Amino acid sequence: MHKESMFQTGKYKIATAFLLMLVFCAQITPIMAAPSQKTIQATRDVISNPTNETVNAYIKLMLKEYRKAKRAGNAEDAADYLRSALYFLQQTPGENKKYNDALESLNKIIEEQGIDSSQSSRLELAKSLYLEGKYFASGYEFSILLKEGYETDLCLEYLGDIAQKLNQEDVAFSFYKKAVETNPENLSAKYKYANALLKKGNDSDAIYYFEDVIENTNSEAIVNEIINNFMVRANNDPNNENNYGILGLAYQKLGQYDKTYQLLKKSLMINPDDIFLQYYLGNLLFEVKEYSFAEEIYSEILEDNPYESQIRISRAKTYLSLGENAKAIKDYQIVLAMYPESLQAQYGLYCALKEKLSLDKIVALFYPIEPNFKLNYEGYNNLGYFANKLGNSKDAIVFFEKSLSLNSKSETPYIELYKLYQLVGQNDKARNILQKGYKLFPKNEEIIELYSALNSDKVDEKNNLALSYLNEGEYQKAITVYNQIEPKNASTYEAIGNCYRQLGDFKSAINNYYKSLSMDPDNSEAYYALGITYLEANNLPKAKEAFENSLKKNAKNIKSKKMLSFIEQKEVIKSIDLAYDFYEKKDYRSALKYLNKAVETFPNDPKVYYYRGLTKESLSDIKGAVNDFRETIKIDRNYYVAYYKLAESLEKIGKQKEALFMYEKYLGAENIDKNLAKKAEQRVLDLGARYY
Repeated sequence: MHKESMFQTGKYKIATAFLLMLVFCAQITPIMAAPSQKTIQATRDVISNPTNETVNAYIKLMLKEYRKAKRAGNAEDAADYLRSALYFLQQTPGENKKYNDALESLNKIIEEQGIDSSQSSRLELAKSLYLEGKYFASGYEFSILLKEGYETDLCLEYLGDIAQKLNQEDVAFSFYKKAVETNPENLSAKYKYANALLKKGNDSDAIYYFEDVIENTNSEAIVNEIINNFMVRANNDPNNENNYGILGLAYQKLGQYDKTYQLLKKSLMINPDDIFLQYYLGNLLFEVKEYSFAEEIYSEILEDNPYESQIRISRAKTYLSLGENAKAIKDYQIVLAMYPESLQAQYGLYCALKEKLSLDKIVALFYPIEPNFKLNYEGYNNLGYFANKLGNSKDAIVFFEKSLSLNSKSETPYIELYKLYQLVGQNDKARNILQKGYKLFPKNEEIIELYSALNSDKVDEKNNLALSYLNEGEYQKAITVYNQIEPKNASTYEAIGNCYRQLGDFKSAINNYYKSLSMDPDNSEAYYALGITYLEANNLPKAKEAFENSLKKNAKNIKSKKMLSFIEQKEVIKSIDLAYDFYEKKDYRSALKYLNKAVETFPNDPKVYYYRGLTKESLSDIKGAVNDFRETIKIDRNYYVAYYKLAESLEKIGKQKEALFMYEKYLGAENIDKNLAKKAEQRVLDLGARYY
């Protein structure tokens, strides 16, 4: 059996080879042919050695493949080849003409195909290309959107992902860092940045970001990834208390408090003087409502570390839970004496006293050593933002109303109060405050946008507000606003589904997409969103069904077409892996059974014919093997190893002259296996002596 056979190299090498095929910008045609050896090698050369020579060779090859795809009428593939070339052309000095020509060709395809070229649609296309493994093509779209300033942090994050896939760790690190700096609320980017910091050996900063991600994320998938990664780290470095600390926080986030307790105790055994580990233990006890024990731990820490404000604030919360308000107030005031602008302490003090004192009297206690202390309007705005972030809308309203009373010329309270009034259902107040804001600030873009919706109808008003929350990444608030719309239409349910998908609540997302489709069954985009959600939930059959339905409704939906091809390729590899399991046990007939089924399901995929040919060869069905190797080449004439196997099989059935021709075809290819090449050369010499 030859070296490149999957049955000789093994299952995992085959799986790796397929992943590499995706990594190296596999261009999937409508018949899903494998990428040519030239394409794979050119991409490998660029990744491993990105010189002017390798980059230029890659650009040249992509433009050549574009022309071939165009002649064959494969517009989608032609566009992707152009995107892959443009990714490098935009970075290559002195190639302006070639860049402009390629861009013009791409725009022409987009225009002829009637493809939606809006920024939101291009963003979805870029994500689809990334999922397919067409990283250079995807990188081009993300880089253009980044230049346009659209969803900057998301583009930076994806460009970091692409750089990482291409083994460019330093470049990935830079992109993740910029993404976090651009939007500190992007927890996905922050998580990836933390991982990049770990790889660089910057453990202290990485731990800080991991703690932040665990505290704020709603994604169980991210928390579970952190657990898996740090379990490995803990096994490799059992004396590092940081590993157990992060694991403890992660399990606590998932509500698995027993595991958290054991891990924190283990970590404290390694380093009993680590006050932050003690603090985490106190937080755990607080969360399970063991307030007295939590207070004891916080107090023990503060005896030796009286200036640790975060621990003092946590103790103040514990005192509030124990009903000891006077002690809580004292702790908050101590923090404010050290850090007068601490929003946590200011808001904590307000919460402790709001049932007893007026807002002005509470604020006067923020800084008791200064009897004339007052908070200005910006201070109240900050408190409003802080309370709103915690989800305490009513308190946020109190602070923004106070800010407005102190300075009616500030734009912020009008915008924020409008949103908050809408959020809590005080629609009349919302309209009044926005109308006042519009009169005072008729040139403010956000107020203009909100006001235009206000004067159309209530549905537009709610939609516009929800969109503003979407743009800020506040998906739960957007859902709250969408749910206020009655009656809901298909677009509303689709928007709610999108919000739930962003929050990682796939079940709720799917439920809302189906509600949308029940009202608008011809919506191709809703089926696409449903397919992506099933894909993210790892339900490939349902995802495939959704993408197929999307294409039935709109045959030009390129995103659904690409995702369907991607899923089918995964299913092909799954079938091949199943066949290998039987082949390894020398159960060739069972292996053949799976490959026969794969051929029925994927009749235009060259790989399944090739591997079925290998299996038939093992069953001594040489004529059957010949037929399958011929079919492989018929579908993909660049599947060069099939020429070698066909030549071998032809010799066995006495067709030496045709075998000679196939050996020569194999040797005419580039980047072939050296050992097989030597064997093929010898067979050409032997057979050539007979026929030439």
